[in-house]
Amino acid sequence: MDEFGYSAEPLQLTSSLANTFGQGDIYLDSPKPPLVKDYSLIYVPAPEPIVVKVHDIISILVDEKSSVTIDSRYNRNRSETLKAELKEFLRIDEAGNLAPAALNSPKIDAQLQGRLQSTGQVEDREGIQYRIAAIVVDIRPNGNLILEARKSIRTNRDVWEYRLTGEIRSKDVNRDNSALSENIANLDIVKHQRGKVYESTKRPWGVILYDLIFPF
Repeated sequence: MDEFGYSAEPLQLTSSLANTFGQGDIYLDSPKPPLVKDYSLIYVPAPEPIVVKVHDIISILVDEKSSVTIDSRYNRNRSETLKAELKEFLRIDEAGNLAPAALNSPKIDAQLQGRLQSTGQVEDREGIQYRIAAIVVDIRPNGNLILEARKSIRTNRDVWEYRLTGEIRSKDVNRDNSALSENIANLDIVKHQRGKVYESTKRPWGVILYDLIFPF
């Protein structure tokens, strides 16, 4: 013991002190507690994260829906009234003298009323749903994937073409290399159709010209 009452002998590290300071596993050879995977019969290890590389193919489920509803009303009222009475007016009689011309005070009474009421309602619903395979053309430094897809279907003389481009996060890609279109940023979908079926749905040019000349 020194003059201050402290012992100069080194302190012996025991199991109780080691556990008190949280160092039991470092300084003592105490066994570690068992994990769930060591004794559980139904333990399933967590799946390893998938690694997507450039030129990999990802299946995109496109499911886009849009709905537009417009309801407009327009009312206009117009009313005009015109009244005129001719009480005095001069004329030259047969003798060459001035005489009143309006003997019976002729009157003019006009009334104009107008009313316009317009009510319109437009409801438009559109949806598109299909599956398309996209190719990873680039990977951003933050891990986002740049996708590009093109699909063409030909039936006799009819052609349907689908194109898709966008950017998606790596974690939004499922383990089966599939993803939803709602998770794609800067999504650009182009659908083009040509052929007999499409031409049959177009209006004749005469009807278009008639609508331009007489729109109402």
